Amino acid sequence: MRDHRTEETSMTTGETPSTTRRQIIRTGVAVGAGAGTAALIASPAAAAPGDAVIIGQDNNAGEAETVLVGGSSANPTLSLTGTSPMLVLAPTPEADIPQELPTGSLAVTPVGDLVIGGKAGTKAYINTSRWANRTLAVPPQRILDTRSIANYSAHIRAGGDGVTSGKLNAGRVIHLTVSNVPPAAAEKATAAYVNITVAGTVSAGFLTAYPSSISRPQTSSLNWWGPNQILSNLVEVQLGSYNGLPLSFAIHVTAAASVIVDVSGLILSDPDRGY
Repeated sequence: MRDHRTEETSMTTGETPSTTRRQIIRTGVAVGAGAGTAALIASPAAAAPGDAVIIGQDNNAGEAETVLVGGSSANPTLSLTGTSPMLVLAPTPEADIPQELPTGSLAVTPVGDLVIGGKAGTKAYINTSRWANRTLAVPPQRILDTRSIANYSAHIRAGGDGVTSGKLNAGRVIHLTVSNVPPAAAEKATAAYVNITVAGTVSAGFLTAYPSSISRPQTSSLNWWGPNQILSNLVEVQLGSYNGLPLSFAIHVTAAASVIVDVSGLILSDPDRGY
């Protein structure tokens, strides 16, 4: 089956473009079109729900499927060519996509995630260069130094009042944001690499970095064992939201210390099209 510009050449006698239906071509790959998977969209006419797909027209196939079997790289069963979109998948709500899909079934969610029926009919998500996460090293940018906290107010969501005499007090939490570190906001950062340093410790303790949107975990990101120490660690911290503000993470200390935070990398969920 070719694209709609060449479909007439494969019609049998008496067929017309308006009556040519989706062909079941035995290929062993099921490409779902309709509820629970996705619909094939073109223009200008419309097929009734549950009807077969008509190439070159709007289609809502309901729960029916198109099955393609056979073909090769030199002679594909389905060929889509041209500069305009030749195949458009109408979004299907995530809740309407079943956990078990025939292998090769394809759907797209309202947020743009591609879903495929994977091995043994299991539901799987497709990572492409457009949607896959990308780790990006950025020029190091300091977003906190409690010794001069007034200089970093643009990066502090909350908790600045927990700093006195240049130290984050024991048991206090400060919430930070990477929203001012390009391209965190534009390319939807989900995590950050931060170099965290403590200085001027007063007693043994530890620091925990974690997303602002969750309860503090009982883990440590940096440990120290006495007074007057300077220690650092590179930490990958997931970003969350603080009072609805995204790209945020929290830092908690069990003992007072000066805290310095430098951002050196981002994990981006929506990388620029140029990459």
